[in-house]
Amino acid sequence: MWLRHALKLLLTIIVFSACSSPDRQAVDKLNSLSYAYHYRNLDSTVYYAREAFSQASSYQDGQAEALNNLAFASIARMHYEEARQKLDTITKITDNEVELLIAYIQQMRLCQRRSHNREFYDYREKALRSLRRINEERSNLSEHLLARLHYAETELAIVTSTYYYYVGLEQQSGAA
Repeated sequence: MWLRHALKLLLTIIVFSACSSPDRQAVDKLNSLSYAYHYRNLDSTVYYAREAFSQASSYQDGQAEALNNLAFASIARMHYEEARQKLDTITKITDNEVELLIAYIQQMRLCQRRSHNREFYDYREKALRSLRRINEERSNLSEHLLARLHYAETELAIVTSTYYYYVGLEQQSGAA
């Protein structure tokens, strides 16, 4: 009797874990498509990010990535308050350092656009702290997270350089 219940429990766990992996893969694929459209078509970026978010109900890292993609589109469309709300939500739903890093970098971009200089430096420090933590375990990252990290590092350099340039710090801009 006990063995029968144990087998039922084991089968249930196998069925649910088998279902969750493809779901995560589908969400990751949708988020990758959303990212691929960042600089080409904001409507497609939003479409795929919304699809990813809606399918990621129990996958918080997938939701965080979708929100980062949606925030990117909101910033590009100059819907800054909407972007800020999405980025603030990310810090509440995930502890994924890569997605948090991307959210902090996008907050930096928002601060740059809104002339919130002190906040820019606050988010830059958060981003650098996050990057240090990630680099401690960089070799353990999945291929997907490594690609996201490469994007984050590139955006960090671009956003920092642009900010320094616009505030007249040309030497720092070049170094960044």
